[in-house]
Amino acid sequence: MTPHADICQTDSAEDKADDTSEGRRLYGVLFMLVAGGLGLMIWDAYTVQQGGAGWGLISPFSSLIEAYVPEGLRSLADKAARVYLSPWLYLLMAGIFLAEKVIPADRDQPIFSVGMVQDFLGWFVLGGVLRVALLGVFVSALYWVSERYLAGLRIEAVAAWHAGVAAALAILVGDLLNWFHHFIRHKIGVFWLFHTIHHSQKQMNMFTDLRVHLVEYVIAKPITIFPLFVLGLDFEIAFWLTLILESYARVYHANLRTNYGPLRYVLVTPQSHRIHHSDRPEHMDKNFAVLFSFWDRLFGTQWTNYEEYPTTGIDDAVFPHEKSVGGLRIITNYLWQLAYPFQKIWAGEHRARDTESVADEVRSQDAA
Repeated sequence: MTPHADICQTDSAEDKADDTSEGRRLYGVLFMLVAGGLGLMIWDAYTVQQGGAGWGLISPFSSLIEAYVPEGLRSLADKAARVYLSPWLYLLMAGIFLAEKVIPADRDQPIFSVGMVQDFLGWFVLGGVLRVALLGVFVSALYWVSERYLAGLRIEAVAAWHAGVAAALAILVGDLLNWFHHFIRHKIGVFWLFHTIHHSQKQMNMFTDLRVHLVEYVIAKPITIFPLFVLGLDFEIAFWLTLILESYARVYHANLRTNYGPLRYVLVTPQSHRIHHSDRPEHMDKNFAVLFSFWDRLFGTQWTNYEEYPTTGIDDAVFPHEKSVGGLRIITNYLWQLAYPFQKIWAGEHRARDTESVADEVRSQDAA
C-alpha cells in the first residue's frame, strides 16, 4: 500500500463536509488573488508595451541585460525578467501557499516538502537559467524559420483583426494545440520517456509545472508556434499569452483539494489535473487539457469522477526520485533526472510504450 492511501479514494461524506466548511470560505479569497494577480500581470504587460515603466522589480537588472545579453535576445530577456520579477506573480504564489494550507489534496504533505524544494530550486531556478538561455534562442529560431519559409502560408487577414479578438483566437487555437502535443507526448514511446520527468512528482506543488525536460520544449514548441504564425499572431502576443498561461498552470499543479464547482466544465482544475498525474492505471492517459477542460470531453479523454484525489507519480522503481535536497543533492537530482530518458532510450525501453499504444488501439477497434 502506498503512503497516504486515503487520498486514493473518492471523497467521503466527512471529506465533503470539511470541504464545505473550510474550503468554501477560501474559494472567494483564492479566486480574487488568482484573478487579481493574473489581471495585474496583464495590465503591467500592457503598460510596458505602451512604453510605460511597469510595476516590476526590473530596474536593477536592466543594465545587466544591456551589458551581458546578446542584442538579439535582449527584448526576450527583458520581457522574461519583467514577468518573473513581477510582484503580482508572487502575490499569486502567496495565494496558492495559503490555499494549500487550508484545502490540501494530500493533508499529510508539508508545504515545503522535499519534492517542492527540488522543483523550486532544481527546475524553477536552475532549469530556468537553461530555459532562458536555450529556449529563447530556439523560439527565436522557430520564428526566423516561419518568416523565411512559411510567410506564404500566413493569413494576413487575421493580423488585421482587433488585438483582443486576435488574442482570444490565439488562446483558443493555442490551447487546442497544447492538448494535441500533450496527447502525442503520451502516445509516442520516446516522447513519453521525456514526459515521465513531469509525471514523476509524488508531492504535487505549484512548481511541478516547470518539471519539464528541455527536449519536451523542442517537441512541443514547433507544434504551437508554426500554426500561430500562420494565423498571423505575432511574437509579442504569443510571448505574453504563454507566460500568463504558465502562471495559471501553477495553480492546478498545486496540492489543492478543489474542482471549482461548475467552472470545472470549462477550466482545468487542481482535481482534474491531479487525475492526469495519478499513479493508478485507470487514470492513465486522461485529462490532457492545459487550460480549457472541454477539449477532453470533446475527444473522449475526460475522467468524469470529479471527487477523486489520487496519489501521483510513475510506476518505475529505478527513477531517480529526490529523497533529500541537502548539500549538492538539488543539482545531482536534477542532472540524474535529465539523464533518465536517455538511459531508457539506450536500453531500448521506449519501444514498450509504442507497443502498448498499438495494443490499446487494437482493443478499442475490437470493442467498437
